[in-house]
Amino acid sequence: MVSLRKQFSLIIFVVGVLIISLLLGACGSTTPTQEPAPTLAQGDLSAAAGAQAVVGQFLSAWQEEDFAGMYVLLSTLSQDAVSLEEFEEAYRDAAENMTLESLSYQLLSAMGGDHSAEVSFRITFDLLLLGQLRRENVVHLVREMDEWCIQWEQSLILPELTAETSLQFVHQSPSRGRILDRDGASLAAYEDAISIGVVPGEMLSTQADLVYQMLAEISIYDIETIQSMVEATPDDWYLPIVTLSQAEIEPHIAALRELSGIRIDEFRSRYYVDGGIAPHVLGYTLHISEDDVSAYVRRGYSPDERIGSAGLEEAYEEALSGQRGGSLYLVDSEGKIQSLIAASEPVDGKSLYTTLDKDLQMNLQASLDDLRAAVVVMEVDTGRVLALVSNPDFDPNVFDLGEADRELLDSYFTDEDQPLFNRATQGQYPLGSIFKTVTMAAALESDLFQASSSFNCGHRLWVCDSVWLEDWTLSYGTAASGELTLVEGLMRSCNPWFYRIGETLFSEGMEDALPEMAKGFGLGEATGIEIPEAEGNIPDTTGTCVNSTQMSIGQGEILVTPLQVAAYFAALANGGSRYQPSLVTGIKSAAGEMTDEFTPQVAGTLPISDETLDAVREGLRRVVEETRGTGYWAMQGLDIPVSGKTGSAQTPSGNSHAWFAGYSRLKDPQHPDIAVVVLVENGGEGSAMAAPVFRRAISLYFSDGEDAGGVMPWEVEPYITATPDPTETPTSTE
Repeated sequence: MVSLRKQFSLIIFVVGVLIISLLLGACGSTTPTQEPAPTLAQGDLSAAAGAQAVVGQFLSAWQEEDFAGMYVLLSTLSQDAVSLEEFEEAYRDAAENMTLESLSYQLLSAMGGDHSAEVSFRITFDLLLLGQLRRENVVHLVREMDEWCIQWEQSLILPELTAETSLQFVHQSPSRGRILDRDGASLAAYEDAISIGVVPGEMLSTQADLVYQMLAEISIYDIETIQSMVEATPDDWYLPIVTLSQAEIEPHIAALRELSGIRIDEFRSRYYVDGGIAPHVLGYTLHISEDDVSAYVRRGYSPDERIGSAGLEEAYEEALSGQRGGSLYLVDSEGKIQSLIAASEPVDGKSLYTTLDKDLQMNLQASLDDLRAAVVVMEVDTGRVLALVSNPDFDPNVFDLGEADRELLDSYFTDEDQPLFNRATQGQYPLGSIFKTVTMAAALESDLFQASSSFNCGHRLWVCDSVWLEDWTLSYGTAASGELTLVEGLMRSCNPWFYRIGETLFSEGMEDALPEMAKGFGLGEATGIEIPEAEGNIPDTTGTCVNSTQMSIGQGEILVTPLQVAAYFAALANGGSRYQPSLVTGIKSAAGEMTDEFTPQVAGTLPISDETLDAVREGLRRVVEETRGTGYWAMQGLDIPVSGKTGSAQTPSGNSHAWFAGYSRLKDPQHPDIAVVVLVENGGEGSAMAAPVFRRAISLYFSDGEDAGGVMPWEVEPYITATPDPTETPTSTE
């Protein structure tokens, strides 16, 4: 009989072994996540079934990429031979080279004895670039502490693999798809291109005039502008002028090479025509970041490829980048090919057809000098965006020109004017008097006011029994507007009329009326356009009487984007349907098949009656057609019927933001009516700084680019800047 001391020692030993086994994550100690298929077991049926369960557990963990869960099932000898880090790296490397998307498995048969077992299985790899790859394999197991553990080797990843071989994928990258305007004119392509620029200090004085003349011939700049740009650039800096395709530059290249100071850089990459048309819309491409390389390599990208990193380039990366191809090889330790495992051909990227009107966009970009501004032009009956301008802009080609343009590229990130920032979709601004359209709608829908309601518009108004609030006429020293109907109040942009509306709505317990109407107009929420946008801010309630009066004229906590305003002005124009703005009309495959064609999407309906809509539209018509309208003088001579609203939104610092929003009423089948919104940051009065840009957009659109619609306050002639720092022109209207 065994002594009590020996029995106790045996118990302690067994308990210790169990504890160690648990701490080490004993092989086969968890339940497999995929039920094994019926199999043929040989030898010890219980042993075979146990071994088979462990292999099922191992393969299920592989499906989930739970490499730690796989590793814990390895035998002690296997874990001694390969660390967890090396084990995980082997599987991740294989997944990247195979472009593995997912895998599935089927257990086939099992044999088991007292100390060893074998389990065979079939595995199917679903590969992004190479289709399906099937292999049958065998797992050897050993029993440790009464648990089955896997004897691991490289061939368990793929039978062809050994300790001396590895997988290698040779990439074949497709051509990136083009981006085109609505008529098929190229905006971005992947081709041979040439960048032309100047180093001022290397120019010869005897050649200066010829340099300016040659550069003016191939760029959008005139001779005087190029000269001023060169004179403002330090001698040792590189000043980029234009990027052109090889075909475009061919007639001039020989002459350019003869001129000192001209720098010519050839490259093959993404090429944006004319130095970037709608760069904030199109975006640009960048090399894959270090943090993302592994994920993109697994999708078949080469580590040194470029990907869309902003705008449509990023939003439509999958379509534009195409289907990558390549060959998966088994190579030895010296990199010599042992065998070809699988291969596929690349498929070129699809072309993206945008809604943009190339000429309209380009001319509006050239109209804003160095103002911080935004312009949106949108069809009122579809939501198609014909132009979307954010100024200052940038040249997206600079992101791919290397060190030659490093200083310019760096300046894009350090310039206080933030040229990379899309003011049209991401800028958030107080709306000022443009918001009076919303206030008027809320007033009429409340049944507290009618379009014919009358109010004496003075210089000041005592509101909320607490504060005097002023009209814009007071600061300009002009006569008060006098007795006005509500429609005339909008025409005249009378602040006291709208203060009274805000005060009345609050006192009548309708403090939510203005915020709710603003949200019904689509303000304070994303429009759904394809590129990044801000939501703005519309408070849920006005909160106090004074806040209500401030909100009534578009001040206070209101923040909107120019795109949101364009969308709701288009709805005012078309009868109340608020369309989702869109920048893409369709996608065409490399084979020429058009897919994903544009269909107008109604995002909502203005929550107002036909009578309210008619009254608001009548007020907007009078703004530009009545002599007392705040936009009348700015639109004089324009032969296209338009409606609109001026706005000047106060800011915490600096001049007011200048706004003009409106739409055409021509009803020409060849030129669908458009809504246009213009914002000039700290531009002062909307009638002086924003309305002329609105007028130009209307004129350009309906004349197919022939009529520039007059001269901007900062121009000496269309597109020629008068001074480097335009200032507002004081006026007696908004």
